[in-house]
Amino acid sequence: MTVHPRVFLATPILALAGLLDAGYLTLVHYRQSLLICNIGDCGTVQKSQYAEIAGIPIALFGAGMYLVLGMLALARLWQPQRAELLTAANTAIALAGTLYAAYLTYLELFVIHAICQWCVVSAVITVAILLVEGTILLRGITPSPATPSSPRHVTAANRVSSVRR
Repeated sequence: MTVHPRVFLATPILALAGLLDAGYLTLVHYRQSLLICNIGDCGTVQKSQYAEIAGIPIALFGAGMYLVLGMLALARLWQPQRAELLTAANTAIALAGTLYAAYLTYLELFVIHAICQWCVVSAVITVAILLVEGTILLRGITPSPATPSSPRHVTAANRVSSVRR
């Protein structure tokens, strides 16, 4: 099944946006004076007991997640023979991230009673990555090296049948 090549750029772009968001949240965890919050009460969320695990800001874990998601998505472009494995890994990571973001959103709404706009942005980015990766995984689409006479993206089944010939 062919798919527009831009689909394979969605995760690296979203991961970069998530990395910037999580990086900013990590920075303001240590320097509250840099916090800009136009919607909600980011300061209350950032100061809550749920803002870190073992002294490490949650946002730093998020930055690590986005870094891994972006690197795996780029690796999929460079190593199309491993695309299915890399897509499955990204889907699993994004699913775990989405579930954790849902938990954090629950804490914001029902325990902390404050919402952080930057946390919402991170949750939306994580869900978007899950949707992109899940779609790629379910369709069985893998990127292939571009050649002038062949499509940029083919299914794993097409790749296997062409190897057997």
